[in-house]
Amino acid sequence: MRGASNRGMFGGVSRLPYWSQNMEFDIETWVPYRCDFKPITTNSLFSDALGDIAEMAMMLDSELLYMWNDEDCPIGTLVPENLIRARCVTEPHRGFAIVFAYSEAMERALHGLGGSGSLFGAGVTFCGIWKSSVLLDECKVLVIASVNPLFDHEEFLGFLKNELSRRGKPEGRRIPYFAEKFGFRRFSIPYETDDVIELQISNLLMDFEFDETRRFIGIPLELSLDDYQEV
Repeated sequence: MRGASNRGMFGGVSRLPYWSQNMEFDIETWVPYRCDFKPITTNSLFSDALGDIAEMAMMLDSELLYMWNDEDCPIGTLVPENLIRARCVTEPHRGFAIVFAYSEAMERALHGLGGSGSLFGAGVTFCGIWKSSVLLDECKVLVIASVNPLFDHEEFLGFLKNELSRRGKPEGRRIPYFAEKFGFRRFSIPYETDDVIELQISNLLMDFEFDETRRFIGIPLELSLDDYQEV
């Protein structure tokens, strides 16, 4: 993962704040990027909790894409080859992060976690997916991240699983079933969830130079991993 400035990429009004950096993933996958075969099973092979979370994310019109922590190589449906061959991370990464495809229902669920806690942050950002220097996709994603050494990712995954199960839509239960049986066609339309007028207004407000001004007019400050280090 590489970081880049997030300002101006997606300015839509959201329940969660935006991260101060974009994300870029370099992936090496054995199947076409836009096709997932058995996406629930793939995640469950990494861990039972991830399989359950992946299933419930699909019920909320989202998808569990990627996760890493200090102990393991990156895992998730974007990197299924890591099940067999743990890919060496060429760039240093720290802490924990879990990445979901954007949906309004998933954003509400993550907002139900308390938005940003003292140990972790939850927010929206823009993600570029690369393979062999080719840009495969640019999409809006939801990211929960922490670099605090007191953060327990296994305990958090249990907490997240409970929150998603509470919010799962009964009519959405068919989605993971058919995704497993026939495959899942991933697609994204970057601005499908944003109102154009709200985008323009929000971008104008974000152009204010001083944080105090932005705080006064109600625009949430951008999240930074520096806010979640051990004090």
